[in-house]
This record gives sequence, structure tokens and C-alpha cells, in this order.
Amino acid sequence: MMQIKFCHADADFKLIAGAAVIPDERFVKGAGKPLRLFALKNDTAAFGFIIQADRDCVLNVGDEPYFAQFDQKPQVRIDVRSDLPHSLNIVDFALTEKGLRCADALLPRPTLEIAAGETRQVYIEFAPPKDCKAGCRDFKVKIYTHEMFGDEKLSGELEGKIEIADYILHDPKDNKFHLDLWQHPSNLARNAEAPLWSDRHFAVIERYLESLGELGQKAVTIIASDTPWAGQSCGLARNTKANMFEYSIIPVKKTADGALVCDYSHMQRYIDIAAKYHIDREISIYGLCGIWNNPDTGFGKPAEDYPDSVRIRYFDEADGCYKYLKKASDIEIYISSLRDYFVKTGQIDKVRIAADEPADIALYRSILAGIEKVAPEFKFKAAINHSEFIGEFGKEVYDFVPSLQSMTAEFKALKKYQRTMPGKRFLYYICCGPDFPNTFITSPLHESYYLGVLASACGFDGLLRWAYNIWPDEPRRDCRYEFWRTGDTHFVYPAYDGSPMLTLRWKALKRGITLYELLEKLKEKNPADAEKAMAMVMRITDIEQIGREKSPQAIMSFDISDYIEMEKFIVSRLG
Repeated sequence: MMQIKFCHADADFKLIAGAAVIPDERFVKGAGKPLRLFALKNDTAAFGFIIQADRDCVLNVGDEPYFAQFDQKPQVRIDVRSDLPHSLNIVDFALTEKGLRCADALLPRPTLEIAAGETRQVYIEFAPPKDCKAGCRDFKVKIYTHEMFGDEKLSGELEGKIEIADYILHDPKDNKFHLDLWQHPSNLARNAEAPLWSDRHFAVIERYLESLGELGQKAVTIIASDTPWAGQSCGLARNTKANMFEYSIIPVKKTADGALVCDYSHMQRYIDIAAKYHIDREISIYGLCGIWNNPDTGFGKPAEDYPDSVRIRYFDEADGCYKYLKKASDIEIYISSLRDYFVKTGQIDKVRIAADEPADIALYRSILAGIEKVAPEFKFKAAINHSEFIGEFGKEVYDFVPSLQSMTAEFKALKKYQRTMPGKRFLYYICCGPDFPNTFITSPLHESYYLGVLASACGFDGLLRWAYNIWPDEPRRDCRYEFWRTGDTHFVYPAYDGSPMLTLRWKALKRGITLYELLEKLKEKNPADAEKAMAMVMRITDIEQIGREKSPQAIMSFDISDYIEMEKFIVSRLG
């Protein structure tokens, strides 16, 4: 008879494959506590279910049959009994640094063959609707087993409760939090093996934009020239197959008489799809300002008389050849045409000409001056490493995005700028640094909760991260990229049907954004109570000191109960 061991885990638990994990409180965070969840209406509550069998078997979290190709195995089916909407996902492992395999992706398929003694994690989530009655609800997790054509039998059971608060969370479309996760549509086309900007490509794009809308994304990423990041140095990678080049969404041609003609239909289609999912607060244009160079791989300036390395490909009708614009005057015509389009369509106020970590103040000023000369209506946005950029470009730049390290190191200066620049948007960003808090696959999930709390504590408008979906060539097999920590490049994986496969990190970031929303509402009602709430999870409230600490435990709570109690406290005060 097959022996099964199982337990529950906190929502922020992340299983590591190969570790000697036995499903009990010694090895699984949260297993020793009663299974008690807390949720708002129109929100979610989740926990992990950890299971291990002493025989090769099939783990099934759905209701469909399954037979292995060879050597038929016993089946282990997990079923949740609850009158609340709920979902179950087997959590797949991802290869990370030092060969560790960490739980990350939420598999869309309900079955998985697992080996004897292999421990696996299932993510179980409840979603109380808006019209749900407040109060405590019981639920059960039942484990059924059977072999071949034999009847199922109950082999285990776990009971829990979920407390539903009498508070309706607003929809993500109404979030105050300004979330800007950059999209990489050319990467989607490569993974789907679809021609760029084809109907097949846009079908995939829509699925990813829908998932971003569910997360509360507010910014549309438009790539307006080829390879603005020079392929993220993929040409220098020696241990990773990773084509990471992005291409312009705007086809350009030069007519036989030399006129430059731009086709904005693909770009507008992208913007319209994003708006369908309420991603409509900002249109970020990349590829016109602060272009990355990489001389070692040949990525420099096509137009020697232009200060930036703008790479605009066009079709020359005179000889039927594709070329790149080589004159500053042509690039200025292109920028002016783009400006005219956004003015004509009434979208200009949402547009930001974005730069990614401009390092040279003099060069950046020269680039901005050139763009302002031909398109004075454009506003600018910059992800920056040093606060002096804000002082230098306070007039031109409307969205300032310091790195988390810069934000903590120069917080007083940033707040001064913020006070003297009403109407400007202030976000902070994380990328390959800092080590914590971050959203790497090896980052504890509660760090993502903390990111939202930190944004509220700083009085900032939201968060930027450079990559929602850019992967090496075979991310489902190995998503590591040799230059950065694993997970730095993505929050989702490409499912085989062209849709995004969500992750534990995606869920955790959504939770962090929810905490921000609740804190901001409490600030409006009672700022002192908001400070009390933040102190429940922030070990340090001095923002500049946060950046000087050497361990994550020094700045944030590692106990999910603290985040839940903070949420309960906020809701009680909001009434």
C-alpha cells in the first residue's frame, strides 16, 4: 500500500527540490500552525499543500483521467471542498544559482508524474467574490488514491478555515499603485514562432497584457527603434543560448522621392489591446533616448551626426532594400512624425519618452534638447541611479524612477524634489540589485509583500521593474541567464498554448500591491494608524537606514502572520 505524507504551508513558502524535505513542521514553514486563512472580498487567500509518496505516482489536482505512457502508476488526486471559488496548481521547479531547483511556476496542467520520495508543492487559492458574506468558512482538502481501474479511496484529509472580512477590495484597474513592468513583445514572437506583429503574434500579446491587467499594470511599453538595449548583452553570453533583442513596432519606409512614411497601426493595436485590460495610464516609448551601446558586439551609432544610437530600420522603395537611418535629419523627421501622431490621436499627455539609466548628464541633456527641438510636446521619464539627475532635469522629466539603492541613500533629497515638483510621478525600481528586497526566484516571497509596503512608506507612486517576459531560448527547461540572478528577467513563463504561466512571485507581487492600496486608503483616513500598520512588518522605518542594513531580517518581518495582522488592522480601521 502506498504511503502518503502531507502538510500545509504558509503562502510565502517556496519548496526547494532535492532538499531533505519531509512534509511536517520541521521542514515546512507554517506546517505546525492551524490552517487559518484571511481574505477580503474580491481578493484572494492562499496556502501551500506539500505532499510526498513512497511510490512513483501521478499527482492530479483536477478531475480528468490520466495514464502514463509506460509502467502505470498509482494516482494521487487532491480535491478541495469549499463553497468559495478556488483553484489548485502544481508548482513547478526552476533551475537557479548553484543548480538549486526552487518552486516558481504555477503549472496550468492538472497532472504530473512524480518519483517515489519526491516532495511536491501545490498552490491552493480561494477567491471570495464581492457579494460574498463576511464570516468564517470551513474547507477541506481531501486526498484520494487509486490504481488503474480501481475505485478511488480517501487516503487523507486536512481541514482549514478562512476568515472573510466585511470589506470589498477594489478591482486592480482602480489601483492607485503605478505598476510599470516592461513588456518585451519580440521575445513573445520568438517563443511562439510567430512573425512579428502578425495576428498570431498579437493573439499571444493579448494574453500577456491581460495577465498584466490582472496584476494592476498601468504603463504600456512601446519599442520605437531596434535593439534599444543592445540585446541585454546576450552577444557576450558564452554559457546561455539567449536571443534577447527587441525590435521596433513601427514599420518605416522611404518613398522613391525620399519622403519618410511611418505606419503606426501595429503600435495603436498594441495600445488598444492594453487599454482593453485597463493598462492606459502611461505610454512609455523606448528606443529614442538613452540607447545602450555594446561595441564588442557591434552595436553602436548608425547615424554619426546624431548624439544617440537610435536604430531605425526602413524599407527604401527606390531600390527595394532595407536600411537604417544614417542622418540626424531623418531621425528628427521620424520623432516629429511620432509626435504628430500622438497629438492627432489625443494621446500625447500619456506619452513618456523613457530612458534606462542614463549615466552621462551632458549627453542626456543633448539628447533631450534635440528631441524637444522637433517635438516639444513630449514629456520624459528616466530610471536613474543618482538623485542629481532630478535636480538637473526637474523641468523636462515628469516621471522620476530612482533605483531602490539610490532612493534609500538619497531619500531626503528625493523627498525635497518631490515636494517642490507637484504633479510629477515618483516610482522606484529594482533590477539585478539590490540583493534584497527583490523578486528573484530565490528571493523569499514576503520580500514582494514588503515592496508594496515600502512604496507606501516612502510616499512614492509605485514600482518599476525592467522585465515581465524576456527569457533565454528555452525558459521552461532552464531560465537562467548568466549575467543576472535567476528570475531577474521575468515574472511569468511561456505556456505551450501561447499564454503566460503565472508564478508564486506574480502572486506575491499582487499581494504587495494590495497592501500598498490598503495603506494608502488608511493614510487618507488616519495617517497615524497607517504608520502603526507599517511598523507591524517594517523592522526599520528610517528609509535611509534600510539601504545600509546587511540582512533582510533587519528591515522586514519574515513572518507571514505579521502581514496578515497588518491587513486585519487596516481593514478594522477603514471600517
